[in-house]
Amino acid sequence: MVMVWLLTVQFAFGQQLNPSTEEVVETVMNMGLKNQDRKALDLVGEALTRTGLGADDLIYLQTYRVALLLANDSLKAASSALDDIARQEKLTSHPVSKAMAYRARANLHSYLNQSDLAIQDCKEGLKQLEGVAGQHALKYWLNYQMYATYSGWGDTQKMAHYIEECEHEAQQSGNWNLIANVHLGRASVYLNRYREQSKPADLDSNYLHLEEAYQLFEAYPDQVSSNTLVVACINLANYLLEFSTADLQTRKTKAYTYLSKAEEELSKEHARFSRWVNIYGIKSDFAMKEGNMALAEQYLVEAVSRLDSRADNSLLRLEHALHQHLAQLAEKKGDLTSALAYQKRGEEILKQNFDQMQMANAQKLEVQYESEKKDQQLILLRETAELRQRQNYLYGGLAVAAVLGLLFMFRSYHFKLRYSIERERKLAQEKEDAERTAALQVKFEKEEQARLQVEQDLLELKHQQLQKEALANSLIIEHKNDMLKQIQLKLRNGDPRDIQKLLREETLLNADFEDIKWQIQQLHPNFFQQLIHKAEAKLTALDLKYCAYIYLQLSTKQIAQVLHVEAQSVRMFKYRLKQKFALPKETDLETFLQGIGAAG
Repeated sequence: MVMVWLLTVQFAFGQQLNPSTEEVVETVMNMGLKNQDRKALDLVGEALTRTGLGADDLIYLQTYRVALLLANDSLKAASSALDDIARQEKLTSHPVSKAMAYRARANLHSYLNQSDLAIQDCKEGLKQLEGVAGQHALKYWLNYQMYATYSGWGDTQKMAHYIEECEHEAQQSGNWNLIANVHLGRASVYLNRYREQSKPADLDSNYLHLEEAYQLFEAYPDQVSSNTLVVACINLANYLLEFSTADLQTRKTKAYTYLSKAEEELSKEHARFSRWVNIYGIKSDFAMKEGNMALAEQYLVEAVSRLDSRADNSLLRLEHALHQHLAQLAEKKGDLTSALAYQKRGEEILKQNFDQMQMANAQKLEVQYESEKKDQQLILLRETAELRQRQNYLYGGLAVAAVLGLLFMFRSYHFKLRYSIERERKLAQEKEDAERTAALQVKFEKEEQARLQVEQDLLELKHQQLQKEALANSLIIEHKNDMLKQIQLKLRNGDPRDIQKLLREETLLNADFEDIKWQIQQLHPNFFQQLIHKAEAKLTALDLKYCAYIYLQLSTKQIAQVLHVEAQSVRMFKYRLKQKFALPKETDLETFLQGIGAAG
């Protein structure tokens, strides 16, 4: 599925956009067709430096800049651009510009995985466009963002609803690229339905829509994105690999035709570089179906070589997955030395990727915190503005009453006494209103203090979550390092049967480790501090590791497999732990640790 974030603008009738802005936006749209994100970003940046731009121009340009910056993982710059959009939004009343601002916010919230907020932004954007003629492409984008969000959640019903809305707007716009992307979206909906209900008709519809997207590029190569073509080709080839009932050679020949077309666009750098991995992966799977393990490995090695040719940290996850497949392939071939080498390199890449993700997550948390803080400030400002408006109405009413009173006094001395009484009453009302205003001010100050406390609690919660994730991943990496040492030791001993046994045990443990990792992340950060505090003797790092595994209710056998020791050693270690905690003989160690975990 392709996320379209550029090729979706129609200029609003009656909206005073600078001609240079229209020219820049149209050029950026054409650049997006051939994946020229960085050139487009430079062009938008240069356009923003021009003089004579109005609020609507700046909102349009900055909205595109937000999308381009997020596509290049420039999160802080995108957040800064969004602040500028918020400032310009106050200077315009045009609904299309306001919808564009919601589009930019939806982009950021989607990038931060705040999917609920992204959907809310899209709905608000569509509400701004109610009754506005045209703007089919912008309405398409807002609906497509919601389709993509529900696709991530696997909600097939909502996916189908929003892709239908996208289809309506795409047909109205006459934009062939949007229409092609609707076909990709429908193909994804039918594939999800097939996986849920296993109806062959859904699989046929999936293939039909993929073929429609492919044919649209063939008919309109200058109007349909190369990324759209590459995704269609890869999905068609994958259909032939997984679902086609034709003979293997026929499926392979047709799949390679699609892959060749995708490679042509990728070689021109007209589509996302990461798609090379999909192409080599499909070719490798075809080679495995033919029983040619050497060729399957060669394709994967070529994919790794392509990734290594680019110093791009965003590709580390793909490179790790490739090394995992290479290790499995080498193991099937019986080449344990190569399997070990691939596994070791995969672990190194995994650590690099983990470090990179930690940095990215920290940056996301910082931007998310700032975003939430600004939202709270905006709410407070709105409440203050409403209060001031009520005060203005009150003071205006009082002024009118005073003028009328003066006129009444000049017209007749007979009403002087009545005027005096009325004035005293109004003064009493003013005093009451002033007291109410003071009470509201005190209330606002208390709410501000409460908000600051919530922000502090949020930061602490996020800090604790990062600690738990780091602990979980540290245990897993440490276990993998222990496993590698075991393999190296057995390689020196020269008995391949021991190595095969160790690899089989490791394969069985891998499934448990995902559950162990999740459970360790649920541990309170004070868990280990409480252990150290309650121990009568000093606890080693190994003691703490045993405590964590026992707390997670791993059996003696599982702990022995994880730590590569005998079950008897685990039992002895449990006995020594009870001594270090000075526990009576009748006290169960696991119950004792569960009590500490619950107290934390």
